[in-house]
Amino acid sequence: MPNIVSLPTASPSEHLLALSEVSQFGTTDMGHPGEGPWTFRMLSEPFLTAELKRIASPRSTRKVDSLSFQPCSPHVYQNQDRFVVEEWNLPGGTWQFNSIFDGHVNHYTVDYVAQTLPRNLKASLGAALRDSGNRQITPDRVSQILRDSVVELDNEISSNFLDVFPRDLRQLGRMSDREVQNIFQRDSTGRSRSAAARCLGGTTMVLSLTDPNEKNVWVANLGVLGLRHRGGAWTGTLINHLHAGQDHREVQRIRTEHPREPDCVKNGRVLGFLEPTRAIGDVWLKIPSLYTSRVFSNFDQDWISQGTLKQCASRIFTPPYVSNSPDVYHRDLPNRPWFLILCSDGLPSAETYDGMDVSTMTRTWTEFVGQILDSQSPATNTALSLLRTAIGGQDEHKVSRSLTVEMDERYMDDVSISIQRFHHRRI
Repeated sequence: MPNIVSLPTASPSEHLLALSEVSQFGTTDMGHPGEGPWTFRMLSEPFLTAELKRIASPRSTRKVDSLSFQPCSPHVYQNQDRFVVEEWNLPGGTWQFNSIFDGHVNHYTVDYVAQTLPRNLKASLGAALRDSGNRQITPDRVSQILRDSVVELDNEISSNFLDVFPRDLRQLGRMSDREVQNIFQRDSTGRSRSAAARCLGGTTMVLSLTDPNEKNVWVANLGVLGLRHRGGAWTGTLINHLHAGQDHREVQRIRTEHPREPDCVKNGRVLGFLEPTRAIGDVWLKIPSLYTSRVFSNFDQDWISQGTLKQCASRIFTPPYVSNSPDVYHRDLPNRPWFLILCSDGLPSAETYDGMDVSTMTRTWTEFVGQILDSQSPATNTALSLLRTAIGGQDEHKVSRSLTVEMDERYMDDVSISIQRFHHRRI
């Protein structure tokens, strides 16, 4: 006779408890009609703000607010953004360094760059300041130090790889698959694997340097500079343009460098693969294709499929296709309130700003941050406030679904923000 399980009837209070628990959940299409639905949990204040802070881990110093945000569960997707905010005590005073590194493919390259570039740049800048003695270092010299530090680090990543595998293409071409695989398998130190991983992965970079007197700022690649005028209005300037395969200036540059190669930019991506056009790492797109067909095809990894590697290798004729040279801009700073926004591309692609033209976005960010700074609220983290507007602002439904939606894949890009203030400092 089969076993029979007898369950008691729920009491009215238990029914009410079950209904109250279910009432906290809903479904969403995440702003994409026809997709999903996915389940999410509705959060109310003060729990909503507390959860946003927990995930974003905002930080504030006397001059800088910063954070990095990825709401997906770590077992689904791990944040590939890194940010570094430091004050450097160098000859002549304290320099402010802010940076955001947006990694792609894997974590190896972005971790290495975030650890190494600030240290190298600080050392080079310190040496130049000591050599200048009592003479003031020129803005052009600082710009060149910044450019050189980035290029030298990228070259170091390439050299570390070529110290393990043959630089002579004829020798490389004679190696069998087993010989290449043995280099990886017999390396107990992990040196060959790390070197190869940093060449397959990459990271974009935005950073700023401010001199001790806060009269000069240097921005590498991209930033938004907000200035307050005497009448109280804030205006914002986008420094530089996006370094991506959709930007016509970058596309023209690459096509000029690779004439008669129609696939050097394909479907808005470098070689049909990579969206950024300037990056540290991505060395396999900067060296001859034989390294892809002989080395990377024998590297046990799950970041890039063998089919993609083979397809891209067939398009590599005159490397490099990705530039390691950053655009560095110097700005004289006025003696009135200003701020500088650095961010990864997750911020402009967030729901509130997705599809917004660059000039409107620049104005919107500037006016929003300027209003916060003018409110003189010392406890406000401007980066956290800007993040919240990006994912829904005061719409608790939108913010809740961004924080709690249950999906088995990444549903939004990593968002990192750094906002430096002048004349608006925490005491």
